[in-house]
Amino acid sequence: MNMQSIRRLYLIVIVLCVTALLGLSHRPPAMASSPQAISLIAPALASVNNQGAVAEAIGQKLDTEAGISAYFKSPDPIALSQVRPMFRTIETETTDYILGSIGIPNYAEEHFDAHVYVHKSGWILAYYLRDDPISKIVDSRAQTINTTKLNNVVAAVASTAGSPFTSATHYDFRYPNATNMMMVAEHYANGSEFTVKMPASYGYFERGWALQDITCCNADFRLNGVDLQQQYVENGAMYGSISASELLPDLTHTIWVYDYGVLIVIYRVP
Repeated sequence: MNMQSIRRLYLIVIVLCVTALLGLSHRPPAMASSPQAISLIAPALASVNNQGAVAEAIGQKLDTEAGISAYFKSPDPIALSQVRPMFRTIETETTDYILGSIGIPNYAEEHFDAHVYVHKSGWILAYYLRDDPISKIVDSRAQTINTTKLNNVVAAVASTAGSPFTSATHYDFRYPNATNMMMVAEHYANGSEFTVKMPASYGYFERGWALQDITCCNADFRLNGVDLQQQYVENGAMYGSISASELLPDLTHTIWVYDYGVLIVIYRVP
């Protein structure tokens, strides 16, 4: 079998894998062109303590301003004084919790800072705002879809608090009916191109892309031959949105990336 035939077979396998894995709720090993399906589960913040008014106030704020989020409940209480120095800015601080912004590991730019809520009972919740594209969550600089920026900041807070962190759970406050977030990555060293076909039976809420310029000044993300325009770019990390009409279900779409690119979709499994 020649190299062209091998590549064609490889792309067919990718299409089948992406289509099949859209319905999974677990997190398969991520590699180039291999989907990462992440379950979206709402946090039960109201049950963390007996201070119903506090939980209700935080819940209302999150429902109003939060978009994509990641959270973790430590089995142990958190000393707020221990994590307080991590905050770049503090919006609200009480004896029970702190709410403010914290920088993302490996992203010094304030633009990427996450809004973070830490409660002394052990809750850590990080989120981006409702108006931020879903693709902002992609950790493009690490060139991986095994984690997200918000997972990384939650892990950093847990580590500083001395909590035994495992992994964060994700949830998008904008789309309470969404069940999954899917990411597919490709690296130019693996051929730059992959195809995806999304089942028409699923419901789709948001689509986006992220890109990392590795070789300097030539990064590109193309959907069906069209260059997509980024909404933000800084130090090689960039991201943008994809409209529903650009990525219709039940059609095969071709994505070409250079250097490292990620497609991300928020959806609901019927």
